[in-house]
Formats: sequence, structure tokens, C-alpha cells
Amino acid sequence: MLAIIGAMDEEVMALLDRMSDVIKKEVSNVTFYEGLLAGKKVIVSKSGVGRCQSTISTTVLFENFDIDGVINFGTAGGLQNDLKVLDVIVSDHVVNYDADVVDWPKDYDNTKLAYKADEHYISIIKKIIDNDARVFVGNIATGDTFVHLPKQIARIKENYPDALCAEMEGASIAQVCYHYQKPFVIIRSLSDITVNGNSVESFSEYLKLASERSAIWCENFVKMI
Repeated sequence: MLAIIGAMDEEVMALLDRMSDVIKKEVSNVTFYEGLLAGKKVIVSKSGVGRCQSTISTTVLFENFDIDGVINFGTAGGLQNDLKVLDVIVSDHVVNYDADVVDWPKDYDNTKLAYKADEHYISIIKKIIDNDARVFVGNIATGDTFVHLPKQIARIKENYPDALCAEMEGASIAQVCYHYQKPFVIIRSLSDITVNGNSVESFSEYLKLASERSAIWCENFVKMI
């Protein structure tokens, strides 16, 4: 069974609106929803915001359900000037951008900081990307802060200049998947473009729409897998 993880109510509800036969379950204070998406059985988890919450909920998920793979979906902040609000970013690698140990290189090949999304999952996304769609496959940065300040952006761009977006759960979910030897992919729609300087206002305005757009692409993925 495929698991789909979102952090916030707005993200999870956007996906549940596209599902049928939904049954809600509570396990170890984590909320799960089993049901059908695109006619296929999936389980949806509300992880909570941040790496600690998402690590706990993803571990509970693997310990209590038979999971074949994971999609982490939801919203993110764009880190490149040529990106637009509501663009969709699909992970190649995801990195813990604010981890800092002296002898650990800051690159996407450092397996202590970064995790590679499943190649098969990525190939499915690439097959269904329309030539005109604003959907991009690239690297994602994860940290425990909402990125909107110039110094935050500068730090990420110094160490991970090709990161397309920043969010708060992806790398921790990827790390748990790595531990359980299960494939993952991250699908995020941009609620704001951090380098434009209006992230807080944009996030509030576009949270619902960005959640819906990432949910659509989750459904597109499930149809093809």
C-alpha cells in the first residue's frame, strides 16, 4: 500500500477531497486515513509540521501498516527567481540544509545529510509531465524554520545553490524511508517564492491552492504507479 504524507490540515484535506471510502484511524496520537485514490488503496497521514513531528509519524506509519512506498506532498517556498507560485517541484535529492557537522561536506552526495528519491517514482512523474506544465524535477532543502528572511535564504543558497524549494518535513521522512528501505518521492507545490520577499503573505494567500495542486499531482502519480 502506498502512503501519502502531508503536514497540515489544508494539505491533507486537499487530498481527502479526491478520495473515496475513507476511514479515519488514530494510532499513537497520529491521524491516518485509509481509502481509495484513483481507485487504488492508499493511506494518508497527517504528520504535523517540522522534522521531529514527521519523523515520529512516519515511524508510527511503518510500524503499524504494510507500506510499499511513500509520497510526501504539500507546499513549499521557491528558492529560484524563475519559479512561480503554484509551480510543482518533484524531488531528485532532499537535504537537511541546516545540519552542520565540521567534517560533513555540504552536497547532495553526503548520505548523512541528503537522500535520493526513488528513480522509478521519478520516472513515473517525468512520463506524465506535460510539456507546458509548471512541474520541475530537482533538489529540495529541508529545515525546521519557515524560510523568509534574507539570511536564511543566503545560507541555503551558499551551501545548496541548486535547491528549488525549501520545506520542513521532506528530509526527515526520506531518512525514515531509508531506514525501513522503502522508496519515496516528494511532490510540493509552491505557496510562495522566498527570494521575492513576501513569503509570509503569499503563503497565507496560496496555501489552499498550492495544497490542491500538489494533491492533483499525487493523484496523477497514483494513477500511473
